[in-house]
Amino acid sequence: MKKRIASLLLAAVTVLALCTSALAAPAKAACRWQVYLDHGSLRWQGSKAAEAGAKAPIYQPSWLPEGWTLEYAVTRDGVWPETDWEYRCGEETLSVSLCAPSDFGFSCWMDAEAGDKTPKKTLKIQGYQADFWKVKQESALAWEDKQGNLFLMLHSGSLTQAELEKAANSVTELKEPLPDYRLGWTPVQDREIHRGITIPGYAEDGGGAPDFIRFTYSTQALTAPARTPETVTVRGVEARLWLGDPSASGTVVTSSLSGKTVEIPTENTWSTLIWTDPETGICFRIKGGKLSKETMLRMAESVEPGRAASQPAQTAAADKAPSSSDPSASRKSWVADGWKAVITRADGTVEQVPSFSELFPGQELPAG
Repeated sequence: MKKRIASLLLAAVTVLALCTSALAAPAKAACRWQVYLDHGSLRWQGSKAAEAGAKAPIYQPSWLPEGWTLEYAVTRDGVWPETDWEYRCGEETLSVSLCAPSDFGFSCWMDAEAGDKTPKKTLKIQGYQADFWKVKQESALAWEDKQGNLFLMLHSGSLTQAELEKAANSVTELKEPLPDYRLGWTPVQDREIHRGITIPGYAEDGGGAPDFIRFTYSTQALTAPARTPETVTVRGVEARLWLGDPSASGTVVTSSLSGKTVEIPTENTWSTLIWTDPETGICFRIKGGKLSKETMLRMAESVEPGRAASQPAQTAAADKAPSSSDPSASRKSWVADGWKAVITRADGTVEQVPSFSELFPGQELPAG
């Protein structure tokens, strides 16, 4: 009888211990994304609509195999909050995407043989369950964190599963903003170069025809052309220069609305200049359509802290000045009273930029 009582007590203690352990274990995060292969494509579908004004968290792999460089990055907020990084090594590609919770559905072509019969491996990435597929030279790795963010790595090439896992486990959130740099001079001073993307770890400015200037800088090495470069110097630092072939033709497109024809640069017509600041480790890249060596170097030497870092508030307020039908009165063609500025054009001519009072006599500068 005593043995039976002891057995019952032991069983009760064991059950209690199991219950306590179960209560202490963290609840498994609800899955907000469905990821699967179907008819040659990787598909992912969210289940919860993004909140109004949702921001896409910025995550980036801190480790990549040797030879891999950053081609570009893009981010979106709102109903479709997502950040994408595109890396290259020769002809091989690796995209790293973060999709914050949303109810959008997407797909990406993988291989004609990819489908529901494709074997799937279950892995652990940063403590979360992950799914891995491989079809020929195409690989996909997906996992979801406890906040419902979906991470996707899509690879076309020769990286092994172990290398992809190592890159995935190195993914960390970026929070520190980059310094604000701008081109102080371009051969199209009469047209704006717009800041297109600015996120921690990456920034890019761009301008349109005819030179299609792109100014990019990043905390990671940026992709360079496959051609042999010329070694040059930028601010005392060794740089690499690839000149576009002036006799080659880009991609010619014509606007159906205006009838205007422009030539979009291609791999052969881009002029590219790349260098790395030894103090900050930031990699800079300037691209332009068939631009000369002198022009590329002059732009590189003109890189300076941007408006947000170097210009006082009254100059920023001046951007709110009244508009005018006169092109010379555009917001980029005058300066606030008390400031002096000139434009040195590509042909060497110099133009004095008028002040606010000269362009708008009798009007007051708007308050900031």
